[in-house]
Amino acid sequence: MKKILMIMFSVCQLVDVAASELQPYFDKQEYIEMLKINQKAHIALDKWVGDKAVPVPDQYDFIYRSPVVAFDNIWDLWVHKNQKIAVIAVQGSIQTEASFLANLYAAMVPAKGEIQLQKGKSFEYNLSDNPNAAVHVGWLVAMANLSSTIEDKIDSCYKTGIKDFILTGHSQGAGITFLLTSYLLNLKAHGRLPGDIQFKTYCSAGPKPGNLYYAYDYERKTKGGWAYNVINPVDWVPEVPFSIQTVDDFTTVNPFRHAKKMIRQQKFPKNIALKYVYNQLSKPGKKAQKRYEKYLGNIVSKAVRKQIPDLVTPGYYHSNYYVRIGPTIVLNPDEEYFTLYSNDPNNPNVWQHHLPKQYLFLVERLENNVAIAVRNIF
Repeated sequence: MKKILMIMFSVCQLVDVAASELQPYFDKQEYIEMLKINQKAHIALDKWVGDKAVPVPDQYDFIYRSPVVAFDNIWDLWVHKNQKIAVIAVQGSIQTEASFLANLYAAMVPAKGEIQLQKGKSFEYNLSDNPNAAVHVGWLVAMANLSSTIEDKIDSCYKTGIKDFILTGHSQGAGITFLLTSYLLNLKAHGRLPGDIQFKTYCSAGPKPGNLYYAYDYERKTKGGWAYNVINPVDWVPEVPFSIQTVDDFTTVNPFRHAKKMIRQQKFPKNIALKYVYNQLSKPGKKAQKRYEKYLGNIVSKAVRKQIPDLVTPGYYHSNYYVRIGPTIVLNPDEEYFTLYSNDPNNPNVWQHHLPKQYLFLVERLENNVAIAVRNIF
């Protein structure tokens, strides 16, 4: 009986997937199209013709570019030529002070709360119901400012019969797209978006957008092949922001979190020795976390408010335990790759492994991921 139920469940999953233009697995050609779209998101519209770095997408038509908001953030809308699929592509970092300010504003805030974007305009968000989940404040503010036009375009696309949406971003755009995915899935779960909308996420060169509790929630909500992060292992961007783990980041039942109490129960002089060792191990991390919050939270926020004068964010979550998030496709730079793109640490070009063109070179050498498709469907 149990086997019959499992077969019926699998069949139901396949029927549901068949009703969607999108399929729940890593699709190499689909990601290649997203790379091309992300390349265009970083370029002014009047300069597209001269851009030779990455080809124009083959399967999608450009429809719309949003107004510039917050940290010089924009997003683009593309629609498939033959299928009812729309792409929401969030621009990554560009060469402006405001854009890089979003990255530097790297304190954590709770994954559920409210932001004042301007006087009389607040943004309520719920990226996770876990009270211990926290995310990058700079990218959250960027996502919040982009959200209204994104929701408007989702609504207009839906009215034309488009129910499938790919969310994508490269670099900073990926960091924002992680949070956007969580935000939109929450709207859908609470009936603020139609229940038959399907989202699929391709983050590319994605940095670390939140802590472990946020990662758990994101991965649970996107399980089954509906979200991926693609990284080049010699690219430095997926390594940031700085990650600092302290005993306060452990779960409530973790014995290391309650080590002080256990140490006090030991006999003299063992308790004195253990206390000394414990302090030597735990205090540097806590001091580092406080400094991180001071400089990349409190001090950077002064520059942020010059850019967004009326911004009011939630109080900081006292942690900087950033982790890698989501199912990850790891590309494989080989000898041929390194003949084209130097791995010399003295190379002044810090983007030599990070741009869409390097990712395109590597992903085109990937075999088609049939095994990934089968594993994620069943």
